[in-house]
Amino acid sequence: MDGTVSQKKSLSSFLNSANLTALEALLMLGVGASAVVLHQVLRAPLDLPGRHGLEWMALLVIGRSFGRSRYAGSLASIGAAITAVLPMWAGFDDPLIWLIYLLPGPIMDLAFARFSRWQGNLAFLAVLGGLAHATKPLVRWVINLVTGFPYGSLLWGVGYPLATHILFGAAGGLLGGLVVWGVRRAGRARK
Repeated sequence: MDGTVSQKKSLSSFLNSANLTALEALLMLGVGASAVVLHQVLRAPLDLPGRHGLEWMALLVIGRSFGRSRYAGSLASIGAAITAVLPMWAGFDDPLIWLIYLLPGPIMDLAFARFSRWQGNLAFLAVLGGLAHATKPLVRWVINLVTGFPYGSLLWGVGYPLATHILFGAAGGLLGGLVVWGVRRAGRARK
């Protein structure tokens, strides 16, 4: 024994230490930030409310499914909320966009904790994606009622935006679930 630690031992101790939790937290914050970046990059005047639920819910389901922390979804939402208020994203015309990004993650975390046996079920992930993304028009509707802040997507009521957010969120949840399923299946095939 000369006092040196083998490479294998130091790597395993690193992975088992609190540093892994910090690394995972950074990854989840990055997942959320990626959703905001994609929202800006894919911004097109399609006049189709909820379309960004496809990528946002897919990323959130993937991050939450692979995250070992029970707060992985919340961390991703925090990353999105922080990124959305950075000055470079001045294109967002909603002063409360941070709140819109903040809500789906905790909903995902609560559902994963409450219905843990369904976490791998594609239908569950699709429904969860739809419900989590539905928070956006619902919160905007409440903000509009309380403050009078004008949201273009709510000009003709909350029904249509709610339906499209649920549909795009469900498609995103399904897409994320398919990615998780494929990665896990490929991992089992390698063994």
